Amino acid sequence: MTAENVVPGDLCTVHWSEDGVVWEEIPKCKTVGVPEENPEYRDRTSLSSPGRSREWGVGLTDTSELTLNCFYSTELIKKARQYKAARKAVFFKVELPPEEGVQSTGDVFDYKAFVNPSTPNVDHEGDLMTDLKLRPTGIVGWTEGAAL
Repeated sequence: MTAENVVPGDLCTVHWSEDGVVWEEIPKCKTVGVPEENPEYRDRTSLSSPGRSREWGVGLTDTSELTLNCFYSTELIKKARQYKAARKAVFFKVELPPEEGVQSTGDVFDYKAFVNPSTPNVDHEGDLMTDLKLRPTGIVGWTEGAAL
C-alpha cells in the first residue's frame, strides 16, 4: 500500500484452519500479523576470493515468531488450546482489503504456525485479552489481489 492509501488494520481479516481448506475468522482478533522472513547468510570466503573480500551465500530462512492480540472469549481460548494440544501447525491467512482504485480483491498472505495461547491479561485500556503466540514453520506465501 502506498502512503496515500494506507489501510487501517481493522479492515484486514485473519483466518485460521486445521486443513487449509475450511477457514474460520479468528474471533475478536485485534492485530494483524505476517511473519518476517530472515535469511541466513553463510560465509563463502576463501583465499582465492576476488580482492580478498568476503563472499556470502544464502543459507536457510527462518520465519520470526509473532503474536496476535485478541479480545478474550471462551470460544477463542478453547480453540487455541485445542490447536496447542494437537501439536500440529495451523494454517493462517491474512487478507488485506483491496487498494482503492487499483484492485478488486486485496493481497493475501498465508503461512503455517504452531499456536501457544497465553493466559488472559488486561491491556492498557482495561480489556481482557488473550495473546496467540505463533511459531511459524515453512514459507510465507503471498497472493496478489486481482486488478480492476
